[in-house]
Amino acid sequence: MKNSVKIAYWDTTASNPPRIIGQIKGTPTIKFLYPSPKNKRTSNKKKIITDYQGAREWKPMHEHAQSRMPNFIQKISGDQGLKKFIEKADKYALPKVLIFSKQTSTSPIIKALSSLYRRRAFIGEVRGAKNNQAVIKQFGVEKFPKVIYLNDDGDNVIMEKKPSWNRLNNFMNEHALKKPYFEDEGALAKIAAREAAEEPEL
Repeated sequence: MKNSVKIAYWDTTASNPPRIIGQIKGTPTIKFLYPSPKNKRTSNKKKIITDYQGAREWKPMHEHAQSRMPNFIQKISGDQGLKKFIEKADKYALPKVLIFSKQTSTSPIIKALSSLYRRRAFIGEVRGAKNNQAVIKQFGVEKFPKVIYLNDDGDNVIMEKKPSWNRLNNFMNEHALKKPYFEDEGALAKIAAREAAEEPEL
């Protein structure tokens, strides 16, 4: 779970936990904190706090933690799914990254990256299903997994080495916006130019 879920320990005998944690009725108590889907675009401060009631064993705790991870990945289904992905990314002037995978579900590492780079890049996941064969062929993907940054000039960048947390994080950091799109001058300029071009002539 390294780089996917952060784990913190609080000694209740030393001091009371922060108010956000809520009441602690006994120890050991395990709580999960994750962002609220109602967060505004300018803040991720609101958290959902839940008490873990499952077995105190590694496997069920691991599965529970993964099930609570936010997922901001855009799952792409066919040519139309790719088109919608590109349109949404362009709407907010976000860099576009495609991850080609044969997994049947989004991995915890990819979920973690989608949270870390939220509003700084848009990540789409193309699974090796039958309806995605045209998209896979379009980008010349022969081996999975494959990570591709879609450059606006068509000169796409492929991550050649086998994906790992550090390699993916470095790749994303290189191509993502340095700030969220609503604070990035370049992104705001692109959005303003697009909106001006879409305005009907009087």
